Amino acid sequence: MNASPPTIVKIYISVIVLCAVALLFWLFSFVEINAETIKAGIFFSVLAIFADSMPVQLPRGGRVTVTEAVAFASIVLFGPLVSVLVMLLANIASESISKSKIHRLAFNCAQFVLATGTAGLVYQLLEGSGYNNSFENVFPYIVATFIYLAVNCTAFSLIMSLEFKISLYGIWLTNMRWAIPNLIMLAPLRLLMATTYTYTGPLGVILFFAPLLLARYIFKSYMDTREVYINTLEALADALDAKDRYTRGHSDRVANYAVELARRLKLREDEVEAVHHMAFLHDIGKIGISDELLTRVGRLADSEFDLIKMHPVIGEHILKELTYLGSFTHFVRSHHEKYDGTGYPDGLKGKAIPLGARIITLADSFDAMTSDRAYRTKMTSEEALEEVRRCSGTHFDPELVEVFLDLRSGKPAEEACGTFFATASVVEK
Repeated sequence: MNASPPTIVKIYISVIVLCAVALLFWLFSFVEINAETIKAGIFFSVLAIFADSMPVQLPRGGRVTVTEAVAFASIVLFGPLVSVLVMLLANIASESISKSKIHRLAFNCAQFVLATGTAGLVYQLLEGSGYNNSFENVFPYIVATFIYLAVNCTAFSLIMSLEFKISLYGIWLTNMRWAIPNLIMLAPLRLLMATTYTYTGPLGVILFFAPLLLARYIFKSYMDTREVYINTLEALADALDAKDRYTRGHSDRVANYAVELARRLKLREDEVEAVHHMAFLHDIGKIGISDELLTRVGRLADSEFDLIKMHPVIGEHILKELTYLGSFTHFVRSHHEKYDGTGYPDGLKGKAIPLGARIITLADSFDAMTSDRAYRTKMTSEEALEEVRRCSGTHFDPELVEVFLDLRSGKPAEEACGTFFATASVVEK
């Protein structure tokens, strides 16, 4: 988060903190603390602090750890108060080590108190008991697990939405997409941890940490592999831009314009992410085109221009084998299609052109017009916007043009939305 969050974010954090404090006082008021509970709480807190020191970052902010396994084992064994204190101490230690700002520390601690405490209360309300071999505890455990995830993801997504003014649902959906595999993978381990503690005590739980660390390693490896693929391709895109002084920074600017337009269209955040990656990599296919053709100042022969026109197809082939990007590579293939059907490589027309490609086409063209090129000087923003308006319905989607013009003129989203946003989706083919 920023050093000085907006007022609405400060109000939201204050509300979350007050709710967490109220929940803590309420739990203390009716839960009896004894020496055994204190001893167990200290043990599980140490485990949680250790686990929380190894987070895996999520794509759109936030993180997952194996700390929840420790918290849920303590819910099953000791109830909500101990689990809340375990998560509270783990987060205070983790945020202190990372030297987080005070508002971030307060929010993270408070939302974990609410998520863990709510899950623990639901477990008790559904008559979940201390661990035994009965299947009667399975339903309360499953419900409590999803309550925890819902509260945690919603609280975090809302603060991201308020601070960065992006879709709450989109952020929530994106983080759920990455958190659920971790949740499913850890769910049985949490129960096994509780069983191990019941029969062997602390020593058995310490030995049991090996499979938890393995689960964390597998998930982190998956996320790291995804990031390495994307970073490698983006580095290639940067290298392509850097080869030509006239296009340096082009991919980054196109991606920024495309993201602004996608968010104004109120696409889900996972769809915005797809548009961002594809916009940044839209010219990756030029790696298969000779530098002499790409940088030539004079007129190209028809056969030479036909080679240039192959770069969207080459780009699609480069990207389609990547699991993370394969579903959206048609954005790259179609980013030179025109709304009237005169574009390339497939001559698609109108709404047959994928929405993501229509967004990238507009962003790409606007940046090209406002950048110096070897064969002409750049237009002013006003001239380029007038050209965008003139080409509405021929080169560009008229609905996107209207939204883009409103966006560049600074009109608020409410005036620009219309009814188009109700059906916008980048999965449209």
